[in-house]
Amino acid sequence: MAAGGATVALGMAGQASAASTAPFQPTAAAKSKKIGFSQPDTSASIWQPLMVGAREAAAKRGYELLESHANSQLDAQLSEIETWIAEGVAGIIVLPLDNRSLQPLIVKAHQSGIRFLDYSDNALPNVDGWVIFNNLQGARLVGTYAGQWVNETLGGKAEVALLTHEIQLTGHQRIQGAVAALQKIAPGTKVVAQHEGVLSPETLPAAQAMLEAHPNINIFICIADEGCDGCLHAFLQTHPSELRKKEMFICGFDGSAPVIQAILAGSPIRATGALDAVAIGAASVNATINAVQGTGPTEINFPYVLVNYQTQELGKRLLKELG
Repeated sequence: MAAGGATVALGMAGQASAASTAPFQPTAAAKSKKIGFSQPDTSASIWQPLMVGAREAAAKRGYELLESHANSQLDAQLSEIETWIAEGVAGIIVLPLDNRSLQPLIVKAHQSGIRFLDYSDNALPNVDGWVIFNNLQGARLVGTYAGQWVNETLGGKAEVALLTHEIQLTGHQRIQGAVAALQKIAPGTKVVAQHEGVLSPETLPAAQAMLEAHPNINIFICIADEGCDGCLHAFLQTHPSELRKKEMFICGFDGSAPVIQAILAGSPIRATGALDAVAIGAASVNATINAVQGTGPTEINFPYVLVNYQTQELGKRLLKELG
């Protein structure tokens, strides 16, 4: 998983909850004026606005921001973090590609007096803070809307396919929360296929195989917006009729510009649980610096908003801020 602060998403930054402040004192590493932000999904559309907010916040507080170039490769992410630790940065915030692989680096960072925070997933042990998203709230928004759509469009019955990322808590909560909300509203829906996949190069072949095995799939729920395009292309390759197009529902999470554009245009991509990416980038840097300096907050939880065809004004506002 939009940009900007006050105008977007009902003032998300103002609604974010600051769960606690850091109980520790500044360390020797706090003398460094560098922090690293390991958000390795550098090809995702959310990455650029996220970094806009992160850079602005770092500059405002007099820190140099080190950005990831890992391109979703675990080995590259681990190597980058190792390098940052060796350079003696003051703090690191990480979107983990694999939680277990990062645990030794948390220990190593702490041994060097470096603060280590979790981004997107409050699942890493012994971290000094986190910036996460209210995934269950967002999942309810998306799943509830999907259920209402099924009842209104399909008479309450649908076959559902899931594109997941179960290894990450965010992925699990988004998908399972959306399915629970969907089936609560439309109990006639049935999950018939599930496959791990985040980005479109992964979801395209997965969706092709799903549609071949289950040609009556009506709903694709994607862990992230970046997977929606792959599902859409797989669906269009089946040469659907106009009626079939009207009965397809593809949704995701994050609020990327291409997905919002597709939603507002009335395509089979019909909804996304959107986040304020610029504000989240700024919060990620500020939480990391707060942890370094022994101030707070260091734990932040952001809510989602629902973008669908009916929320044209919100969607256009998010697109404008995404640039």
